[in-house]
Amino acid sequence: MADQSGVGMTEQLEGVARAGSELAYPEGWFQIAYSDELAPGEVKAKEYFGKKLVLFRATNGKAQVLDAFCAHLGAHLGVGGTVTGDRIVCPFHGWQYGTNGKCAAIPYSDIIPYRGAEVAAWPTEERSGLIMIWHSPSGSLPKWAPPVLAEFGEPDWGTWFLRRHFRFHSNVHEIAENVVDPAHTIMVHGAPTLPEVHYAFEEHRFRAEFHNDLPSVGHKAINYVTAHGLGIIENRASGAGQKAFFSTYTPVNRDLVDVWFSMLAKSGTPEDPTGEISRRSAEATIAEFEKDIPIWEAKLFRENPLIVPADGPIARYRAWARQFY
Repeated sequence: MADQSGVGMTEQLEGVARAGSELAYPEGWFQIAYSDELAPGEVKAKEYFGKKLVLFRATNGKAQVLDAFCAHLGAHLGVGGTVTGDRIVCPFHGWQYGTNGKCAAIPYSDIIPYRGAEVAAWPTEERSGLIMIWHSPSGSLPKWAPPVLAEFGEPDWGTWFLRRHFRFHSNVHEIAENVVDPAHTIMVHGAPTLPEVHYAFEEHRFRAEFHNDLPSVGHKAINYVTAHGLGIIENRASGAGQKAFFSTYTPVNRDLVDVWFSMLAKSGTPEDPTGEISRRSAEATIAEFEKDIPIWEAKLFRENPLIVPADGPIARYRAWARQFY
């Protein structure tokens, strides 16, 4: 993997300035639930990106997210709404909306208004047991496909053995920025020295390869990280055991973010036949993440920070991230 950390300091600081302060709602794919949390015919009220939303699963299995409020008199479709076929039914007057957000039927009227009888439909996909939606400040259609975790459901890997959900005060930009901030691992995670890291920035993805030696984890490890925009990070690690996981970050509003860890642990290897070593390693990863939360909750975002070369490509990351705002 090419090392992209050698961007000049002037270019780095210009990248920081370009990142600006629009950190609330970037473009990209974001998790809002797990697939097994939504049965056919089920309806759930959600709030993300500062909007009230409704998530439902049609009886044919399609999961869909719509803006929450009925176009008629504004009832919340997620509070008392029901599903019939591939439509969600408003609890107030029974207006029915398809997965495209358009009103398909009014039970007491043969006439559907020609204009305005619709609610916004969010592009909704399921990958590796996660329900994801596409958010775009400009309203654009998805520019790339949501990722899959290739190990999910495979023999020796199975499905998520460990899932953790956090909600705290921060934003997705700063959480993802941790990947390009190796220096914090010394103070926060007890690393004896800076890890060896290689970076590559590629369109809507950036990749990182870490060589870690963390006493708190108890072993040397190699981590391969791929960020798909600012909402989904694909992770793989080997060392003591093997793990693969998604960490996903979704803005609730301008103050809160939801974070999920969805962990797979490999079993069946000679050194770890039961997968116990891999599972302990996965649990240690989440424990390390929790150490960062109080710092994120209390810190402010410095738009033009002081950067030294050993800080890593923080400004390069910010220049890359600017494309999503």
